[in-house]
Amino acid sequence: MADGMPREQAEAIVADYLEERLTLAGDPAGLKDAVVARLVEQGPAALERSRGQAKYLRARSTDRPPVYYGYEEASEDALQRVAAGARAALAATGQIVDPIPFERQLADALRPTMSWSLRGEASRVPRPSIRPDSLGWSEEPAPWRNASAGTWPPADVQALEGYHQFTEAEVARCGEAPYEDWVQVALMERHHTFPDQYTGTDGTQLLIAAGLELSDGTVLGRGFPLSHTRPDLWTRHHADVVSGLTVARAGAELVGRAMPLATTLSFDQELGVPNPGRGAGLHPMLLGPGVELVALLNLRPEDPAMRMILVDDDGPAMVCRTWDGFLVHDGSFEPPEPAVVGTDLLLRPDLYQRVVAAAGRDRVVQGLSVTIWQGDEGGA
Repeated sequence: MADGMPREQAEAIVADYLEERLTLAGDPAGLKDAVVARLVEQGPAALERSRGQAKYLRARSTDRPPVYYGYEEASEDALQRVAAGARAALAATGQIVDPIPFERQLADALRPTMSWSLRGEASRVPRPSIRPDSLGWSEEPAPWRNASAGTWPPADVQALEGYHQFTEAEVARCGEAPYEDWVQVALMERHHTFPDQYTGTDGTQLLIAAGLELSDGTVLGRGFPLSHTRPDLWTRHHADVVSGLTVARAGAELVGRAMPLATTLSFDQELGVPNPGRGAGLHPMLLGPGVELVALLNLRPEDPAMRMILVDDDGPAMVCRTWDGFLVHDGSFEPPEPAVVGTDLLLRPDLYQRVVAAAGRDRVVQGLSVTIWQGDEGGA
């Protein structure tokens, strides 16, 4: 075994797993360099463990468990041990700080939080078949790229590529307990086939997105049926997110504007959210409702907010579900990934009727987006 990990490799690991938290902490002087130095010293043992994990996973690639890799464990250990001496390091340079607020602030920024990962895991279900009729072909996952798989993408997939709107009759309803007849407000799913290293064939990816929208009679120009916002509404009351947004004001917003009813979620400003690429990390696709929809229906988070569920006085009212599966492997040294990853957003049927009554049935449309690309970069 080598005496130490190459510094370039240690810097890359720190950038992948710790950079965001170091930035949130204000990049304390010398902290990053000290973490890299410690990882250089202790890294070889972690890499040896990681190789053993990868070898084991290749032997059971059809049922890979969530994995916390050795090099990630080593980087986390290095960060916490170095940060524990941060105040002493400052004192050595003549900088004396108030210990309690300094250490509390540093710990808040540097500590990882698994809360959103746990909510995503608590929302996991077997892959459902529910989807708009126009996306019925996507119930069968994208085939593995080989001679017997046929032409990919199929003609009906190519015909839907891009952004389209359909009538409210396309609305999909859940048939699985405990959400029978609940309305699917939004759906996102990615199908991923891996590149073939031996033939040089690129991997193929397919991203489908569906979302209910309120239309003003024209196709919205953004080309995607979902908006994008922070995940606050799963954990905070809508009145704390948007001050003064009453039921009446929310109803007026829904009547007066063309808008999606659901959003994809951005965790860019959430402290300590784990890297989506890690075994115990954040699910790569999570959805939420628009704040106007939540305010109109006067929904609130569960208490405590352990799952991605909103409730009202009659019980569960809206839920985000997640899934992934159909693991495949290309024979390389990289860990296998889910070939199908998805999420949807369901609304209780009586509440959906309230939305239709407030906004007007003729304004409710089903937006669909289908994106196809080759390689690992693209619309996901």
